[in-house]
Amino acid sequence: MSETEAVTGSDVSSGGCLCRKVRFTVTGPVDDPHICACKHCAKRSGSPFQWWVGFPMPGLEWTGAEPTWFDTHPGKTARGFCPDCGSHIAARDHGDDTVIGILATALDHHDTDPDLVPTNLNRLPEAAPWLAQAG
Repeated sequence: MSETEAVTGSDVSSGGCLCRKVRFTVTGPVDDPHICACKHCAKRSGSPFQWWVGFPMPGLEWTGAEPTWFDTHPGKTARGFCPDCGSHIAARDHGDDTVIGILATALDHHDTDPDLVPTNLNRLPEAAPWLAQAG
């Protein structure tokens, strides 16, 4: 299989960054697909919210370069991004080796996988005031 082909299967997803340097597969069920509208996600991403999904950490495999990690909440949470193109890829909490948070848009088929549909909107009180009115 070439690097540009998506891994498919009932519980396997592939993804990566814009420049394709950082690539990964995740195996296992999707956990807690949600939109986060906190000020922190907005500031870091340049967007009013981000779309997160969790996967079992043991099912994560970096098939390209591993992202560069930055402690956005020192000692608590690190965020992974591509050092070349800047794409945001993942988040992990220190001391929790059970779940990896993946930005849904980093997944190759985020637009067609029904398991990724967000089930809630987190931190709405912190969101841009117009977000709750948009729609």
